[in-house]
Amino acid sequence: MPIVSVLMTVYNRRDYLAAAVQSVLASSFSDFELIISDDCSTDGSWEIAQQLAATDDRIRIHKNVQNLRDYGNRMQAASLATGEYLKYVDSDDMIYSHGLEVMVQNMQQFPQAALALSHASPELPEPYPVLQSPEESYRRHFLGRGSFGCGPGGAIIRRAVFEELGGFRPEWGVLADLEFWLRAAARYPMLLQQPALLWWRVHEGQEFRIGDAERVYLVRGFELAQQALADAQCPLSTAERETSVKRLQHHFVRKLLSIAIRRRQPATAFSAWRASGLTLLQTASGVRRQQ
Repeated sequence: MPIVSVLMTVYNRRDYLAAAVQSVLASSFSDFELIISDDCSTDGSWEIAQQLAATDDRIRIHKNVQNLRDYGNRMQAASLATGEYLKYVDSDDMIYSHGLEVMVQNMQQFPQAALALSHASPELPEPYPVLQSPEESYRRHFLGRGSFGCGPGGAIIRRAVFEELGGFRPEWGVLADLEFWLRAAARYPMLLQQPALLWWRVHEGQEFRIGDAERVYLVRGFELAQQALADAQCPLSTAERETSVKRLQHHFVRKLLSIAIRRRQPATAFSAWRASGLTLLQTASGVRRQQ
């Protein structure tokens, strides 16, 4: 069995797919399988995947019988994995040659960690990777500068934990990764690992730019954070939860004000406020400057 399963989900990425695959094949760490899961592409991506698979026996390809969307396809790819670790490399990104080796070394150094997320923050008192308990992860995320600010491309996950917790929940859409990070970190230690291990390409066809993704990030992101803080598995104390909720409401209301005033979209801000379920009193409290 390979040490790590590299998972590459594809939907109409013919312009980027070959470069993404070649970046994985050029990795200094070679004990991997590369699983390419095509989500019913119509632009020739599947044919490119077939050609690439013929060049290296570590590449396995799969074509879905129906379109599963982003996180449905990520779950499909994970179901085919046999490695100890899962490493997503999106078909429009490129992993640096040292990236896979560093991530695997991090997980092997700390076998108690469920996952490692790339992170860059100036206040860290020690070099990467940094092991955090559930309490430390949640404190840094809700009361500090964040723990979970990266997508699947910046993560490496212990497959046994991923399967135990049911993996990503596609109903959360673009927030399915954050929902899993919160759920896993509430139960297991996690690592903050070195930044810039993968090159994240920016282009107009990305999932988070399509449809109502911005509204999902704002409204459902607020819902998700409240859910995590209210969950019985939340590792924070009662006082820390209360402070976290107040900070969360403050940041949400300030964001609404920015949308309404700076971006001149009061209707959008009002719609998001109504969807949030905040009372007038909570909203007014959120407007006040934090102590």
